[in-house]
Amino acid sequence: MPTPPLAVDETLLAPGRRLIRFDGIAATLTDAPDREALLRDRAFRRRLFTALDARLTRRDGGPAGLLSLDVFDTLLLRDGSSELRRFVEVGEAMATHAGRAITAIDAFLARHLGTKASYRAGPRVDGCGEGSLTEIHLTAARLLGMPDAMADDFVGIELVNEAARVSVNRLLLSYIDRHRARGGKVVLVSDMYMHAGQIAALLARCGVPASSYDALYSSADTKVSKASGGIFARIAEAREAPFVVHLGDSPLGDCRRPREAGWDAMLLPVPETLLAERRRDRVRCLEELRRDHDLHFEAEAAA
Repeated sequence: MPTPPLAVDETLLAPGRRLIRFDGIAATLTDAPDREALLRDRAFRRRLFTALDARLTRRDGGPAGLLSLDVFDTLLLRDGSSELRRFVEVGEAMATHAGRAITAIDAFLARHLGTKASYRAGPRVDGCGEGSLTEIHLTAARLLGMPDAMADDFVGIELVNEAARVSVNRLLLSYIDRHRARGGKVVLVSDMYMHAGQIAALLARCGVPASSYDALYSSADTKVSKASGGIFARIAEAREAPFVVHLGDSPLGDCRRPREAGWDAMLLPVPETLLAERRRDRVRCLEELRRDHDLHFEAEAAA
């Protein structure tokens, strides 16, 4: 297998080992004690906008490049709760809605099993498989003895819960407006079990209208992801653009993979303090599940 090309901020130490160096903006975000405060800082705004303008505009006055953005923890900023915590909360809301003496822990477990089934048994494309929130909640409804139509209610409940746990990155939303004002196009690309329509509904609920972007792509629909690199070839707008710049928080899916596809990429990582907060919350949630329900999830993926 050929060695992937080096990104401009990578150093090949040995076969299979690379050193990734953060640029000033990525390093500032990584070390930020308060992400929201940093994103409101005027000096950081100037630094970010200057860096993006340099990547997305041409000195000869030619057409602007295509701006591509990750959704979660880039355009929509998650709080300090763990993924496990969010799923427990969704289970509680599902049980309240379903009634019939269904307990919150049973609803949580039904959603958990639905997730595992969706990822393991769902359709595959080019050797890749991704989950589907619709399939997850259809399985959960059936496990709980509910009619299939309840799956739509459960999806809606999950979107409401997600909206309560995220905030809009107003700094990037402002830059989107700036980029579109000069004729640039914007696409959103997400590795997520939510389908594009569901993500669009969540964005609208959070105050990001569909008019802010030209297209939205989700791995739940394409079944190939940013992490695999397969989704980038499916972005139709990229084939028409003079060049593309992608922004996101993952070194692999938002930096290396788009660069391997011939795009430019800019890493906007989640601060270490926030990642640590999520890890602590996950530990607390695991303890609660063990204490209250004798459930053990240590082997599950981290938050």
